[in-house]
Amino acid sequence: MNVRLMLGVGALLVLSGCATQPGECDATNRDASLFTKVNCDAGGGYSEQIRQNEAALAKSQQENAMFHQVYQDIAAQQAASRNDLLAQQKSQAALNQSLSQLLGSLKTRSGNKAQVQQQIAALEQQLKAAQAKPASTGNAKQMAAKQQELKALQKKVNQLQFSLGYE
Repeated sequence: MNVRLMLGVGALLVLSGCATQPGECDATNRDASLFTKVNCDAGGGYSEQIRQNEAALAKSQQENAMFHQVYQDIAAQQAASRNDLLAQQKSQAALNQSLSQLLGSLKTRSGNKAQVQQQIAALEQQLKAAQAKPASTGNAKQMAAKQQELKALQKKVNQLQFSLGYE
């Protein structure tokens, strides 16, 4: 009789365990009955939950790697921009220095030639204005404006050179 009772209870437990769907299995549920846990383990509910969590983790790791790549690309772009800006500032400083030296030399040499003195004064004003401007941030409009400013400066220097008789 005991064996029959045990088999009946066992069959009842197995059937009650079959009623548990794999989606209802939650390994963190501490209130689940022993039979539910056994059914989830035997029926693959826990392993399915583990596979889903591993897939979600892999997806999160891929997205995290993409975020890191984006941050690295941004940092590289910022470094390149800073390097470009530093190179531009160095070349501007070298231009300002050489132009100052040229104008100083021409001032002393040209003496009292009024036209040449006017051109030198105009170039000195442009040089001072360029030095007073804050450093550009490197956007396209500012770079184009800088190119135009440099062309105008080159034209004035060419005019001064022509006025002095140099070719």
